[in-house]
Parts: sequence; C-alpha cells; structure tokens
Amino acid sequence: MTQPQGFTSKLYPDFVCRLRKSLYGLKQAPHARNDRFISFLPSLGFQASLADLSLFVQHSSHGTMILLFYVDDILLTGSHSYFLTSVIDALTQEFDMKDLGTLTYFLGLQVSYSSSGLFVSQSKYIKELLDRVDLKYSKLYVTPCLPYHHLLKDDGKPYSRP
Repeated sequence: MTQPQGFTSKLYPDFVCRLRKSLYGLKQAPHARNDRFISFLPSLGFQASLADLSLFVQHSSHGTMILLFYVDDILLTGSHSYFLTSVIDALTQEFDMKDLGTLTYFLGLQVSYSSSGLFVSQSKYIKELLDRVDLKYSKLYVTPCLPYHHLLKDDGKPYSRP
C-alpha cells in the first residue's frame, strides 16, 4: 500500500491513512452502509427475520411494523401511523435519507391504491424491459395455452434433442 499521489509525506514516507468511515464510490461503501443500517435497527426494536435477511419486524403492544431493506431502498409499513412517523424520524436523524411518501414503485413492482385495496403489477417494468430490447412496438400475440392449464414435469413425450 502506498500514499496517494499528491499526499506523500517526506517525514513519513511509509505511512498510509487509515479509513475510519467508508465513502461513496469505494468498493466497500455499500457493504459498510448496509452493516451500519442493520446494526442500528435493533435499537429501534426491530428483529431480523430468519426467512429473509432484508426483512425486519418489530412487534409491540402498539402493533407491528415491517421494514424491508434492499441496497438503498427501504419499504416501511405498520399498523399505526404515529409509530411509523417516529421510526422514519429516527432513521432520518441517523442516516442521510428522505421519505418518498406512499409506495408507488419498489423493486420492479408497481403499486396502485383503490377503495377495495392494493393492486400490485409489473406493467411498468415490462414496458421498460420491452423498450430496452427494442420490442416496444411489436404486435401482441395471444398465449396458446389456457391460463389454468398445469404443466407437469413428466407429462408428454420428451424432446429427442432439446
């Protein structure tokens, strides 16, 4: 390891700087940010889920809160808006983040709200994918399979040269 160009010391030519805080742009920055965020969540009463490493749950007498954390996206929901606000305030004081409000798009899932509930779709993701592979204006084709038809692994004759 050597001193960075322009920051060489004539008194200590063999010394290098020790990085105490990771910075954006470094290879280790996302991992360090992730570790710091995950280590902060227990102080707010969240426990890591055994089923998913990015899922955190907080159960209390006031209700349940669920936090889903993926890279730099956070999805937070709970049974009481007061406790949601307090968790959001604690997170924004500890980390440089902003509340984007009501969920509309997360990890390729588009969420719409109505009086009867939520509707989750991937239409925006599919349109972006079709645009990326230059198939946005291709013709539609009806799927030649019934939607309730179940395909079985051992059903039918296998191809001779798949």
